[in-house]
Amino acid sequence: MSIRLRLTGLYTGLMAVALVLFSFLLYNVQQWTFTQAVDSGLQNVAEKVAIHFRSYNRLPDMNSLGDKSTFVLVRTANSVIDKSSNVLGMFPLPDAARNGTETYTTERDLSGETYRLYTMPMYTVGFAPVYVQVADNLNTLDIAADRVRLPLGIGTTVFVALAAIAVWFVSGRAIEPIEKVATAAEMIGESADLSLRVPYQGPEDEVGRLVATFNDMLDQLQGMYGRLAASIDTQQRFVADASHELRTPLTIIRGNIDYLQRAKVLDPEALADMASESERLSRMVDELLTMARADAGQEMQLQPLMLGPLVGEACRKAQAMPHTVAFQTELPEALDLIAVKGNGEWLTRMLLILIDNAFKYTPSGSVTVRAGRQGDGVVVQVQDTGMGISREDLPHVFERFYRADRARARGGAGLGLAIAQWAATTHHGRLTVESELGKGSTFTLWLPIFRGEA
Repeated sequence: MSIRLRLTGLYTGLMAVALVLFSFLLYNVQQWTFTQAVDSGLQNVAEKVAIHFRSYNRLPDMNSLGDKSTFVLVRTANSVIDKSSNVLGMFPLPDAARNGTETYTTERDLSGETYRLYTMPMYTVGFAPVYVQVADNLNTLDIAADRVRLPLGIGTTVFVALAAIAVWFVSGRAIEPIEKVATAAEMIGESADLSLRVPYQGPEDEVGRLVATFNDMLDQLQGMYGRLAASIDTQQRFVADASHELRTPLTIIRGNIDYLQRAKVLDPEALADMASESERLSRMVDELLTMARADAGQEMQLQPLMLGPLVGEACRKAQAMPHTVAFQTELPEALDLIAVKGNGEWLTRMLLILIDNAFKYTPSGSVTVRAGRQGDGVVVQVQDTGMGISREDLPHVFERFYRADRARARGGAGLGLAIAQWAATTHHGRLTVESELGKGSTFTLWLPIFRGEA
């Protein structure tokens, strides 16, 4: 059963109960009011008889006390003293009246019609108790009740039907946005199109918040789905590139092993190639493991450290790297007073990656490391006068396995800059590059200054 139908049934039922209770109350109030009016008329007639008797010591003309529907009887317990001409017999005498209490009762005659009877004891000194009884037919009350009962029934039915129609319409308007949410969810489930949204122009009520929350959830799902698709694509390219890169040194090592087996001699050149390729393979596997840990969300332990000594140590290690160009440093003394929050091992590794990359692609000229303040952070630049990077390749230099000129590949798997970019991001910094083909490149590492307690 739908929500709309349940709401209609619930509110229509409540309306029906309320209208039935109201009709019942109105009907009984009308009955009580009419009965009170009849009782008041009967009491007035009885009091007229008593007053006239006390004043004149005789009974008045019974036919002149009321209208044609009024019956008047003066009696003792067992006999009639006087009565109006329309009284054919005797009325019953209630026990309460015998005990001296005036009373109202509703009686029924031999024909089955009901009448209202008022009995008032009227005592006389030296005589038996005398009672005045006045009655009136209740046919008028029954007729009035019938006339009220039918309109109340018809009115209740009509109002319940109108209420059902109104609730059906209002509930339909109220749950229309919910139906749109359900329809959109079904369409998304069938088509897998996360760009669909639920249109809503109503007020910012509970339904409006529901639609807004649903649309926000779709935004998040669409973003997550996009990132997941990009991640899957990246992983596929990662596996393909890694397989290609790993195949080359393994092929060289296997070929040299076959050569040595056939020659049955230890060729120094072949052994050197095998050692070189083994070292390259080991370095590549280490880089692959690093990127795998990065993809798995590896957390890096960061702590406050002074940047000057760390950059100086990285530059001293870089001096031992193979290079054929001049290596220069421009590190101000103030760098020794600047602290950053980072991991010393990874910061050193990141700087060595940048310097080694500059050495590889600078056949002549120089490589310079400089540092300085920039805004609320500190920058370390590695500048070379080498080959440079073309404008088309520049946006891709930090991608995995990307090398701007594969024909002039100078070793490595194209993972170094990707690792450096990941390390910079993990340190809440950023790594950028500026380059011009044939004039050299400048890699800039920006790190926020740590201002807490060192």
